[in-house]
Amino acid sequence: MSAVGEQQRIQILELTDKGDGIGRLDAVPLYVAGALPGEEVEVTLTLVKPNYLHGRLDKVVTASPDRIADFCAHSECGGCQVRPLAYPAQLEYKRELVRRALTQQGLGVEVEPVLGMQSPFAWRNKAQFAVRATDEGAEIGFYRKHSHDLVACDDCAVQDPLHGELLARLRRWMREHEVHPYDEAHHEGDLRHVMTRKGFASGEWMLVLVTRTEQLPAEAELLAALEGLPITTVVHNIHPEPGNRVLGLTNRVLSGEGIITDRLHDLEFVISPLSFYQVNPVQTDMLYGKALEFAGLTGSETVFDLYCGIGTISLFLARQAARVVGIELVPEAIDDARRNAERNGIGNTEFHVGKAEEKVAELYHAGERADVVVIDPPRKGCDKALLDTLVAMAPERLVYVSCHPQSLARDLAWLTARGFVLEAVQPVDMFPHTLHVEAVARLRRA
Repeated sequence: MSAVGEQQRIQILELTDKGDGIGRLDAVPLYVAGALPGEEVEVTLTLVKPNYLHGRLDKVVTASPDRIADFCAHSECGGCQVRPLAYPAQLEYKRELVRRALTQQGLGVEVEPVLGMQSPFAWRNKAQFAVRATDEGAEIGFYRKHSHDLVACDDCAVQDPLHGELLARLRRWMREHEVHPYDEAHHEGDLRHVMTRKGFASGEWMLVLVTRTEQLPAEAELLAALEGLPITTVVHNIHPEPGNRVLGLTNRVLSGEGIITDRLHDLEFVISPLSFYQVNPVQTDMLYGKALEFAGLTGSETVFDLYCGIGTISLFLARQAARVVGIELVPEAIDDARRNAERNGIGNTEFHVGKAEEKVAELYHAGERADVVVIDPPRKGCDKALLDTLVAMAPERLVYVSCHPQSLARDLAWLTARGFVLEAVQPVDMFPHTLHVEAVARLRRA
């Protein structure tokens, strides 16, 4: 029987979808963060369970030919799980994840090579930092993997370099003015999280400070501390409830307009603190361009855009369609979508608040029909009631944008068993150095 602290040498067979290496010790899976397939490694066991083990990577005895030097000093952060894997090998592994998920559902369509980035660094336009107390005072950073322990990280390679100076000023402001960090164990303290958003094309920056309390201490001193930084707007978000959700529902604008703008393709979008907006704008342009290509619009179609968010895909589609109907659960996102349509002078869109499975059924029973449907659901995929309605509606083409290969494959298998033909699957790398992968699938009515 193995024990914690025991040292072992094993062969790594594959990666999990979280990026951990998997080996076997006496037929029991052993998970090792930082290890790559094909490598022989020495590990120290850190967790022993009857059906699985965790180990700490101590030494790479035989390295994978795809191993590269680690570009990050904050390996305990857990954010970029496959940093040691060369970028071309990351892309091929992500393609295999999509292919494997489809094959498990009996779908034999060819998966295209993953569309990757030319330079996979500083690509995030949004960052969320936790705020906690340490022996040195208030600290700002990311959570260590599988925990809520804080890792200070001012020089993240996938974030904009501005964060280094910004976090240093916020840390100094908190310590000098006794702004108390949040204590999640006792639900006490002031500042819970710091969030930033950046418009890559506009250069505009939003800073959001999330507090448990209705008041943000030392507001004037905060704004003074930010002078000289290119912050377009500062927002105080109030989140009084316990739990892991980052943002509350109430916002107070401290400076600026409480929004920023960004451009995708040649469209301008307004982004508010609660808006969903893809975090990698370079790849978003590529992803939505592929969705538009798969939609095959001629200018005469009615298009349904489901889970439309702030209308990004809707507006891409609207310029080549007769009419676009967007549906989204979050009212604030629909407000932004309508504002974005007006801002871009696009008048052939309409947006509805509601659950996709309920609103599409309501429109269908009222006599509405879509020639093309675009779906961009959350990780869990589509509700069966929505898929039922789509089968009954029978649009000519269906474009499915997914951030989770397993739920994508499940829903595609369900649709292809009920009258649709799967024609193409194109993965896009939205999250370099992780094993998250987006994919766009094209189906037509049989």
